[in-house]
Amino acid sequence: FCFPSDEDYIKFVPHKMSYQVVPGAEYLCNPEYQCKLSKLHARKLSTIDEQDHDEANRRGMINQILATCAVLLLSAGCGMPIGYSAVLLPQLMDRNSTEIPIDVEMGSWIASVHSLATPFGSLLSGPLADYLGRRKTLLVSVIPLLLGWSSLAMAKSIKVVIFARFLCGFATGILGGPGQVYIAETAEPNLRSLLIGAPYVAYSSGILLVYSLGSMMYWRHVAWCANILPLLAVVSIYCIPETPAWLLRNGFEKRALQALTFLRGSEISAQKEANDMKQRLSKERATTKTNENIFQLCCQRVAIKPLVIVIVFSLLQMFSGTFIVIFYALDIISEFGAGFDTKKAAIWTAAVRVACCMIFCAILIFVRRRRIMVYSGIGSGVFCLALSAFMYARVGQTKMPYDVIVAGVCLLGYIVFNTALMVMPGIMIGELFPARIRGRTAGGVFASMNVALFIFAKGFPALQAFLKMRGVFLVFGVSSFLLTIFMCMFQPETKGRSLEHIEDYFNGDNWLWFRRDRGYKTVKLHPLQPIKANGTSDA
Repeated sequence: FCFPSDEDYIKFVPHKMSYQVVPGAEYLCNPEYQCKLSKLHARKLSTIDEQDHDEANRRGMINQILATCAVLLLSAGCGMPIGYSAVLLPQLMDRNSTEIPIDVEMGSWIASVHSLATPFGSLLSGPLADYLGRRKTLLVSVIPLLLGWSSLAMAKSIKVVIFARFLCGFATGILGGPGQVYIAETAEPNLRSLLIGAPYVAYSSGILLVYSLGSMMYWRHVAWCANILPLLAVVSIYCIPETPAWLLRNGFEKRALQALTFLRGSEISAQKEANDMKQRLSKERATTKTNENIFQLCCQRVAIKPLVIVIVFSLLQMFSGTFIVIFYALDIISEFGAGFDTKKAAIWTAAVRVACCMIFCAILIFVRRRRIMVYSGIGSGVFCLALSAFMYARVGQTKMPYDVIVAGVCLLGYIVFNTALMVMPGIMIGELFPARIRGRTAGGVFASMNVALFIFAKGFPALQAFLKMRGVFLVFGVSSFLLTIFMCMFQPETKGRSLEHIEDYFNGDNWLWFRRDRGYKTVKLHPLQPIKANGTSDA
């Protein structure tokens, strides 16, 4: 018996290694072939490394999208109670229905109690997201949502209806912050632009779904059907990993690497990103005092700047009418005339909002955030002022067929532009806040937003009675223009920036965007360059 030589061994035993296919020597000696190569600009040939890298990128993108879709199922389920008041109130106020009779005052409580409950859930969501993790907090939010819908379906009194609405609002509050943070912490910068706006597509889809069901079914049957999405969300969220950022901060390095490997599709890329995250975390802990509480952390300039921006933006957004149009869709549409089906009109407005949210998420990939907000604010303001001016001009005159057409065009135009303003607060919460307080501040900001929204929604009937609908849209228009001015001055551009670079921007001394450090550049993500025949990479 004799051992094979090295040459024989190499012939039959494959080696796991990266290699590159190069033209044969007989072709390289051929001047005609070299001429063809020059005409093709020295065409690059694939390597196994590049193929593996591309496959890993595709696998990682698919996994990130699947993880986001699990969150979106729950977001759609929490969007349904937002629009449910527009289904419930007309049926309860119907004179032919005496099951649970209500008046206008009680109807305003039913519509607004959802917003009253949401801040309590939001305040709880921050500590839960930091203690249990983002993923487990999302699962916790399903419990009050299922209880709320089931109680609503079986309600025999107005107190049970209000309590059930409170539970649904509480669940929505728990979901809001952790949902946005989960997507922001799991998505890569080149995908984050698309995915972080997707929850609002889901919210709008939930609103459209509940409008559609309400036009065909009794309100109790709608409530039973609303349990389906949360149950599907439980199964989906159970199958996705916790965010790597939370796992690293809580000492679960092995699980963080596993989560990153799933989300990036490659253990090599995951290890590199994990090392960068650990290095940044070590520097952060070295400069942070151990006895600092959340209030002291929020008073630091890296946190106070985004807090002011998000809170002021959210207040102006509410006064621009974003959620009021959703809560009181049928009441607002009925002001334009009685010659059409208000339920179908509400469904069409919800469908337009869903379509606009989807288009807006696609636009986020290509258009800068600041430009989007400027165009959206101006467009919303123009259509609101146009509608207000038209309604003032038609005061005391007989309703004409073209009144509905003009009002409908202005309302749809407003919805098209205002949709971007509805989506932006969630994107800002996911992108602007520093990592060490992102979970808790997201919950607190959602809480304050919903307290203001409750006050506005509760007082809207009185505001409408005082200003009339023409005055209400005048307020919406003025608020939209004020929002545009504020964001032009203070909002930084975040498209193409990593979360770490955005945090570094807020660590600077400037408040105004035009006084920023000009070194704040966009992060350009370059694909892996092929290797040339001589072994060097392209410039």
